[in-house]
Amino acid sequence: MSIKEGVYRDPTTMEPLYPEHSPELESLAMTLIAESNGLAASLHPLTAHAIADFLRPMNSYYSNLIEGHDTHPIDIEKALHKDFANDKKNRALQLEALAHIKVSERIFSKCLTVEFNPYSTDFLKWIHQSFYDELPEYFRKVKNLEGDETDVIPGEIRTCFVKVGKHVAPDWKHLSAFLNRFETYYNPSDATNRSKIRRVIAMAAAHHRMAWIHPFVDGNGRVVRLLSDACFRHEGLNTAGLWSMTRGLARNEKDYKANLANADLVRFNNYDGRGNLSNSMLTEFCRFYLMTAIDQVTYMKKMLGIDTMLNRIDNYVDLMVAKGLLKHETRYILEAVFLKGEIARGEVERITGKSDKTAKAMAHSLIKLGLLRVDVTNHLSPYQACYPISASPVLFPSLYPTGKEMDMLNAMKGL
Repeated sequence: MSIKEGVYRDPTTMEPLYPEHSPELESLAMTLIAESNGLAASLHPLTAHAIADFLRPMNSYYSNLIEGHDTHPIDIEKALHKDFANDKKNRALQLEALAHIKVSERIFSKCLTVEFNPYSTDFLKWIHQSFYDELPEYFRKVKNLEGDETDVIPGEIRTCFVKVGKHVAPDWKHLSAFLNRFETYYNPSDATNRSKIRRVIAMAAAHHRMAWIHPFVDGNGRVVRLLSDACFRHEGLNTAGLWSMTRGLARNEKDYKANLANADLVRFNNYDGRGNLSNSMLTEFCRFYLMTAIDQVTYMKKMLGIDTMLNRIDNYVDLMVAKGLLKHETRYILEAVFLKGEIARGEVERITGKSDKTAKAMAHSLIKLGLLRVDVTNHLSPYQACYPISASPVLFPSLYPTGKEMDMLNAMKGL
């Protein structure tokens, strides 16, 4: 049988779009809602904003890693400062990371209105176009099923047949019908989706079904994970951007991909739901997805605890003092901006107990290390919290894989 004979053409073939009644999934959804509600409560909004900025490169790192693109966090930080590699491949990887960071930031500003539907075809196309518009030519060509090279056109739905693993995605000539069904069914404003618990479970189911539809010739993995970010934001489960679903998926990549593949399967028997696809496997994917989300929320709750965060700030300053890069009293500046989000420039002199000249020099040393930011065009602007990637092994340990953090620590010690 040829691939053309084996593809799906009717949107009903992706049923069920929502797992049949599962008390376990409802319990997990309630836990996720409860845990995420208090995540940003103890942080000043400016501090939360600074941490969200700090986490976007990490989110980019893990999403691209799932696709097999391992860009070192050190290289991502260099790219943020316009310091690009000379060789074509590593420069392309840096630009790919920046593309993800930029799109992620733009998404957060689009998801605030109640009537917004993150599952709309227009939004999915916008994600894809925004991402690929930023990519170099290096990542804009892929090989089709016949082995011929084809261009990836930003924001355009595929016009060819595709196969992912054992899954043959729907016929490209019928994709509009699949996408219309997807957009309508998962629309948060639809009367059937009034329950927040249902919408949270639906987010998990939609993650798989969008990957199953595979609407673009390439980039579907990044699009579906950015879609998840938008859904969490829209539902108020990650409004401050303080945790990363993608980190959890990447750290459990084998299980993630296995659960995605299993949810592609047709139903096993008459006891496995009433749709074409397996209800039990969709339920299992949703369980994995929600448990991963809960794990990441609880992890960041512990990470951002005030006492533990202040202790890590002290540890960081001790390391920099030993290197002769900071003064002991700079810890008071970092602690203050973490707790308050920002402090007036004149406040530095008071909290450090040093002269105006020395206080300004200490603030400048923190700015140089990327630990403070200030509007240099306005001499009255305050110092605000800022967290560079290079400081993450000490300030936010275990965000990145151990090997990468060791490289970052060694680079930090060698300053």
